[in-house]
Amino acid sequence: MKKFLISLCFLSLISTTTLADDGFFDDIMADKALKEKTIEQNLKNEGQTTASEILDKAPIKIDIDSSLKPKIRTQKDEQAPFTARQAAPFGLKWLASKDEILYLNVRLTPKQIKDSPNSYIATNLPKPVALFKEVLLSFGDENALWRIAAYGNPIDDDSRASKGVEQYQKFYELLSEKYGNAQQFFTPAAVNVDEVITQEDGVKSKKIKQTFVQIGDEGFKQKLMSGESSLFATFNNQTVGVTLALLADGNGQTFIIINYQNLKAEENKKDEMLDAL
Repeated sequence: MKKFLISLCFLSLISTTTLADDGFFDDIMADKALKEKTIEQNLKNEGQTTASEILDKAPIKIDIDSSLKPKIRTQKDEQAPFTARQAAPFGLKWLASKDEILYLNVRLTPKQIKDSPNSYIATNLPKPVALFKEVLLSFGDENALWRIAAYGNPIDDDSRASKGVEQYQKFYELLSEKYGNAQQFFTPAAVNVDEVITQEDGVKSKKIKQTFVQIGDEGFKQKLMSGESSLFATFNNQTVGVTLALLADGNGQTFIIINYQNLKAEENKKDEMLDAL
């Protein structure tokens, strides 16, 4: 879990769609009709030839009704995957290859991310969420979707980061309900203030007192911007690990990041390594 949390911090500075369409089954039926008609023609011309021999031969060219002609497949259709996958956020599929994601009509733009090879900015998602301006997909060296990072839209916020905190709390509740095992981690920023102390004899003196800026306090946004404060939470359901974080950019805008990681991907890599050894 520690490794997972650390990966998110460095990263940010980030119903089921059926893959086979009805046309696929139409092609099978058309191909079957074509083969049957071909066999019938050959049987007439070569009465001594058995059905099994005909099937071993290349079919002869014949004219057929246009209604029986198979639909011409595109390159995309030929590569269309039909592997069952576990549902992932935004209508995607965990451990899907890049081609499988493209088959969902998702547009992928390459993005260089340290320690995350084969990463792409994804648009035209099957289930987009308007609150996020950008979604990053990472396939790794194994070409299997193992991480999804969603960046929230920047919010013009006050010095307390009130709007950002409100959005963070909203997603905290949603993610806690869906994935469970919620844990929150908050690092408050320390602030030194002068405290005036009056002695019994009336003499006044100053003493430096350390206080901490809490979530939503005055100046909280500035502490997020400087990195003196951090606020994030983790969730997991044994299959997917999720991290939610609240940050602030250099323009004083707050935003959230949600990082999803498929925990089975790491287990699969370990199993493959053990098998190879």
